[in-house]
Amino acid sequence: GIGELLAICSLLENTNRVKAYSRSERGDSLPDSLDGMFEALEPLTPLTTEIRRCILSEDEISDDASSNLRQIRRNMKITGDRIHTQLSSLVNGSARNYLQDSVITMRNGRYCIPVKAEYKGQVPGMVHDQSSTGSTLFIEPMAIVKLNNDLKELYAKEQEEIQVILANLSEEAAQYIEEIRVDYRSLTDLD
Repeated sequence: GIGELLAICSLLENTNRVKAYSRSERGDSLPDSLDGMFEALEPLTPLTTEIRRCILSEDEISDDASSNLRQIRRNMKITGDRIHTQLSSLVNGSARNYLQDSVITMRNGRYCIPVKAEYKGQVPGMVHDQSSTGSTLFIEPMAIVKLNNDLKELYAKEQEEIQVILANLSEEAAQYIEEIRVDYRSLTDLD
């Protein structure tokens, strides 16, 4: 998962710092028993670079992680913009008089508009929710059902692609499991 990959990354970045320190600070001193341990440290810089390129934080994967992810997210943005354009024209135009509020809201991951219950028939679409008093219905207008479906599908594709990216990174890290273990042990001992 993301957490483990970021932990490996931190460990390797610390390894890199310790190794750099040993070169600059200890370079002139007499050889001693720690030299071998400093020498054995493997910062695996290409691995950390790759993890940092793909993972921005505990909950964000970079668009740059794969060209596929970039494309999916671009399509999500385009679809989201289309939904907003359609809904804005409804909210500010034909449906304006039937609305409780001229806002666009989310219900069950789908974009809806708040329609006064007595005008239910005037705004064709799917009812996803109602206000506690029942005076407002949250309707997903027919005009955007397909776009909302597309967006849901893209979201699922995005999640799938993120899993692929994480699996690839984990596989890459697994190839260096021995070096990572040695780094961990050495840093603990040097500390």
